[in-house]
Amino acid sequence: MSTVQIKDKQFETFIPEEKILKQIKVVADKINHDMAGENPLLIAVLNGSFVFAADLMREITIPCEITFVKLASYQGTTSTGEIKEIIGLNEDITGRTVIIVEDIVDTGATMKRMIDTLGTRHPESVHICTLLLKPDKLRVPLDIEYVVFSIPNDFILGYGLDYDQQGRNLRSIYKIVDYQPNIINTMRNIVIFGAPGSGKGTQSDKLIEKYGFGHISTGDVLRSEMKRGTELGKTAKSYIDQGQLIPDELMVNILASVYDSFGKDHKGVIFDGFPRTIPQAEALKKMLADRGHQIAAMIELEVPENELMKRLIKRGIESGRSDDNAETIQKRLDVYHNQTAPLIDWYKNENLYHHINGFGELDRIFSDICDVIDKL
Repeated sequence: MSTVQIKDKQFETFIPEEKILKQIKVVADKINHDMAGENPLLIAVLNGSFVFAADLMREITIPCEITFVKLASYQGTTSTGEIKEIIGLNEDITGRTVIIVEDIVDTGATMKRMIDTLGTRHPESVHICTLLLKPDKLRVPLDIEYVVFSIPNDFILGYGLDYDQQGRNLRSIYKIVDYQPNIINTMRNIVIFGAPGSGKGTQSDKLIEKYGFGHISTGDVLRSEMKRGTELGKTAKSYIDQGQLIPDELMVNILASVYDSFGKDHKGVIFDGFPRTIPQAEALKKMLADRGHQIAAMIELEVPENELMKRLIKRGIESGRSDDNAETIQKRLDVYHNQTAPLIDWYKNENLYHHINGFGELDRIFSDICDVIDKL
């Protein structure tokens, strides 16, 4: 087994080049079969997938096209904190079959945001083809049709993947020697809190990547439960179809079911979008206490209201979301201040409140959040 030294770390061969190419052909043959008679557009996500995309396309024998994009969060004063920008997609994908070509999918959060963003451009269908999948880290329900390799939670590089921008040129895939991924000795459940547009989604993604936390977003959870047709999902749908709010007890039961799915020894869960009221906070506290767990911190991202308005209006323009207009946004902010903001005092009384300035550079905000978490 060969090893390489990249900067301060040593890596050993994990998947040799010949095995990679052989398995890529298997996946390409499946695409050829599934999409015969179509002209799919491959959207390769840079930087990591460029090698994989080239070898994959050479094995696809049906008519197809390819384009290359980058993903980015809106930075600084224009950061919505909730969507990813797709840079470089100039093609009209209306009515087209699209295949996202990615180097690796782990939590799935970024991939879901990309699919949601592409959906605003009205493609016929969107499919995922990834070189690598880390199923143990997947936290978002995704239909991934084309996977070359499923791998454990090792840190890897080569064949387009990098360590600090080095190692992309290696022909095989390597894994780090004696890697211990995100070891955390204490469970740390976090409530991430802030007004619409404050950046909760973006910061949650980064925390998941760094600490290996689970993630519970009320919107995602409800959609998943209803899509899967669970009993809890059916009950929730009956309220939504009648235009009624979901009772707190039912919402907590749904969240408890998802929370339990992370197992007894998880590293912690980020609660995003819940609780919204003091009764919900009390119910969440009881649900966790019944399991011998607790909230470790409530972290508030505070952003000036005029900046929130700018971010959400920009999001509406970029994403086509009809509910991101000035009148609707102001109503949502009013609801937040009147109904949800009192939670700050409740969590202060619990000695769990931490304030973060959510206005400014993304990396600075993330660093401030990590300082809080590392001291818990």
